[in-house]
Amino acid sequence: MKEILNQFQQIVLDTEGNTMVLACPGSGKTRVLTLKIAREIEKLSKRTHRIAALTFTNRAADEIDKRISDMGIDVSKLWTGTIHSFCLQWIIKPYGIYLDELKEGFCILDEFKAEILKDELKVEYSLPFNENFITRRDRQGNYLNGDESLDYIAKEYHKRILENKMIDFDLILYFSYLLLEGFPRISDNLSRIFKNYFIDEFQDTQDLQYTIVGKIIKSGEGTCRIFLVGDPDQAIFKSLGGVVKSVSEVSEEIGGYPIQELSLNGNYRTTQRLIDFYRNFQSVNLEIESLAEYCDEEGTIIFDKSIHQNELVEKIAEIIKEQIATGIPPNEICVLAPQWNFLTSMARRLKSLLPDIPFDAPGLTILPRDRDNFWYKLTRIILSPRDPNRYLIRMKWAKEILEDMVILNGITINVDSDQCRRFLKVVNSLDLDIQDSIEFLEKAFEQVFEKLEIDYASSEILTKQWESFFDGIRRRYERRDFQEIPKDIDYMKRTFHSNKGVVINTCQGVKGEEFHTVIAFGLLRGYLPHWNHVFASLQVEIEESNKLLYVIGSRAKKNLFLFAERGRTTNRGRSYEVNYQLDAVEFNYI
Repeated sequence: MKEILNQFQQIVLDTEGNTMVLACPGSGKTRVLTLKIAREIEKLSKRTHRIAALTFTNRAADEIDKRISDMGIDVSKLWTGTIHSFCLQWIIKPYGIYLDELKEGFCILDEFKAEILKDELKVEYSLPFNENFITRRDRQGNYLNGDESLDYIAKEYHKRILENKMIDFDLILYFSYLLLEGFPRISDNLSRIFKNYFIDEFQDTQDLQYTIVGKIIKSGEGTCRIFLVGDPDQAIFKSLGGVVKSVSEVSEEIGGYPIQELSLNGNYRTTQRLIDFYRNFQSVNLEIESLAEYCDEEGTIIFDKSIHQNELVEKIAEIIKEQIATGIPPNEICVLAPQWNFLTSMARRLKSLLPDIPFDAPGLTILPRDRDNFWYKLTRIILSPRDPNRYLIRMKWAKEILEDMVILNGITINVDSDQCRRFLKVVNSLDLDIQDSIEFLEKAFEQVFEKLEIDYASSEILTKQWESFFDGIRRRYERRDFQEIPKDIDYMKRTFHSNKGVVINTCQGVKGEEFHTVIAFGLLRGYLPHWNHVFASLQVEIEESNKLLYVIGSRAKKNLFLFAERGRTTNRGRSYEVNYQLDAVEFNYI
């Protein structure tokens, strides 16, 4: 693990105890984070001890797994994923029986059923379709809408899904908090297992998430450590409950134990010209110096607000072809938008225009987004490349699946390395000559359980998750946006081979990532920021807009193409305006 680090990075790596690190874009945050995790893994003193790395996105978790695995370090002692996944696996599943709402079993509400129910409630309570109600709750169980009528709808929403033995992500957090609050032994158990809690992008952590981790660390009575890293200027999830807590506030959450505050300075990612551009959107006047080898390169910064939306896809396809022609790898190019609803159509149309160029795009993925679903996890290990370099990661996935079997199916096995290897051997032995993706997966799942001599149908939870998983795939195939998506298994396999393609994602989804060239579109008031922030107040609109533009600009290394396309209209037929903060920038002087 010999790495050349600057003095700030080395201090962070060498500092013992609880730590909060403020890291500007391009300062080597992910590199230092993974080196720190690797060092702590090697320091674990007992076979049963583990480390938890809590990330905001699954992409970030996958990147940490990959980097640690590439170091040749056993990732079996590392748990990575979102806080929701952590709570589900380590609190809700093993201890949910202590709550009346969960004791008879549950499944995770899928996105389609959630959308349908929310739309039904809007009609029932005469709520405009462009208005939303918040289903998050605080520590006292109160909903956070600030409007009693919306709180009532949120309460009814949860009442109805619970009646059907379903929970959503907000209930995962709230029930986890209730379990830790009501049964302190759960915190004690987790503090004995996980000795370090790494929290990436801490500025987007919700209050309930802080207290969930805090209760566990507090129970450890000094034997557990917390390591937080993030950038308050990239706190773009305030609308989803993200809170930037101070060192003293986090210290209070973990029982008053001291936390050291450090910083990572200097930007190794971006040209100085690009830094000077996105500093227009900083909330704090912090100087950022480019330390990249190409710091003085001119690069490209273009803002186009004259193009029509009907011409946009062809223009972006042209930029992608030009970039690749100059030697830029596809996975160093990112196309992003402020909202999901733009992406499926954009991804599909770009793929049709550029059939020979690989893409890594949510709009091209037919699998449901519930990565905590057992059958999604099994799909991932079945369809992922059997590359020797991915052996450690696949062993980790095998362990997760076997542990889920113990909890969900009640089987009694010793989940050790030998058992994981046997499971991988079963998965690798699958040989099915079936092209239809749904039929392939159904037969593959059945074969795996037949070879393991386990009856998955005896588990009500696994049966419900099966129905939710395949129902989600079928619903996607039926949607107009997915009409042109191939239904063969070879196409679905490419979902897990897509890390070499042009990335298409939201600006929220690529936080923490970097690309040679970033192409952003939909930079219009109402999309960026969302109407909810525009209607809240001018101050809120400016704050949210600046943070999103700061994130977009800081993803690029050299080239940034920005589009506020014409032709988009509101439901009332009014044309969208260009984002005010972006329109105020003097691009002629950049």
